[in-house]
Amino acid sequence: MTSDWSKPTRYIVGVGLALLGIFILYLARSVVPLLIIAALIAVLLRPLILWLQRGPHLSRGLAVALVYLAGLMLIPLLLALLIPAIVNAVTFVATLNYPSILDSVLQWFRATLIALKEMPIPVVRLNQFVDQTVDTILAGMNQESAVTLPALPSVTTILQSLGTALTTTFRTAAGVVGSLFSQITLLLFIVLSSIYISLSAHTYHDGFMRAVPQRFKTEITILIARIERLWGAFFRGQLTLMLVIGVFSWLGLTILGVPGAIYLGIVAGLLELIPNLGPIIATIPAVIVALLEGSVYLPVGHWMLALLVVLLYVLVQQLENNLIVPRVLGEAVELPPLVVMTGVLVGVTVAGLLGALLATPVIATGRELVRYAYRKILGEEPFPPVEPAPKPPSHPFEGLRRWVKKANPFRKPSPREILPEAEAPLEQHN
Repeated sequence: MTSDWSKPTRYIVGVGLALLGIFILYLARSVVPLLIIAALIAVLLRPLILWLQRGPHLSRGLAVALVYLAGLMLIPLLLALLIPAIVNAVTFVATLNYPSILDSVLQWFRATLIALKEMPIPVVRLNQFVDQTVDTILAGMNQESAVTLPALPSVTTILQSLGTALTTTFRTAAGVVGSLFSQITLLLFIVLSSIYISLSAHTYHDGFMRAVPQRFKTEITILIARIERLWGAFFRGQLTLMLVIGVFSWLGLTILGVPGAIYLGIVAGLLELIPNLGPIIATIPAVIVALLEGSVYLPVGHWMLALLVVLLYVLVQQLENNLIVPRVLGEAVELPPLVVMTGVLVGVTVAGLLGALLATPVIATGRELVRYAYRKILGEEPFPPVEPAPKPPSHPFEGLRRWVKKANPFRKPSPREILPEAEAPLEQHN
């Protein structure tokens, strides 16, 4: 018979194991992001795997194999469709006539100053001050009437420097091949890790639950289910938002006659990956295109079109926040916008693009854990039963509506109104 450890011994061993786990994570810090990506892929594909198990009643191994094979076949097709569109969108924005927007801004500013100078001001000294200021600014602008940008190198210059570039490229060919092989290895590691996670998810879950004390198993099971539902809802919602916002932006820009509406819609959809900040960033290229190119068929000026584009993106953002997000994400990832934006900035600082993408579900997961721990500290029920929603208030004119309905002479009486009249003779007879 073995003796139990004393309480100090248990604390020391527990702290030592925790420190050992942190040290192992530190050693594997370069692999942890890859495992996170693999786990996210497994989470995204989990509903399809479960559907194949419950619907056609396939084994888990066969369901996982079918889902991943279908994914590997669809990825090249999606890349073939998306990459040209993304390249065209970037090329369209990059090849715009940016000097013309500077000239148009200067012309608008000059016209505004002239209109301000011609505006009658009843105060004489103020009028003189405005005239002198406007004349000084116009004189400075007239000294350099055009804004010149550095000229791009000619094709001849590019061809002449091509030999040097090729020489440098050949010298670094071995490094490029090695880097490419490394990237392919990392990609294979992510795919294989995701497959193993999908195949053995129940094994990891059961192993973790065996380590949980019996009196906490029910609570931890509920907590894990809530976190899994949170992450699944977030990623499925993000994919839906990307599609919906991209289509809405494309349709709105097409109606306004903005050139390259399809490309700007793709940019708006892709930037939905960055919560709250993405739609703001997506507005910038659309406004630039409106200012430079104008509308294809609407008889409005460039500045008015830019204003309409801003209003369109504001409308899309309001529809997203008030209609689409509540229906798509529900209450799974309900966080204040300020918290989300702060989390995105912190995530970018800590983990780059991956941190920005995962900031929202990580914060929501932390909220669930803190809420659970806080209620346990206070001795409360960690997951209180949900109270039924209150009945909606009655219409203020409900009584008047019922009175009008009863007073209608052409209304057919209901059985409840006929029944007392039929029973009255029986009561008198008795």
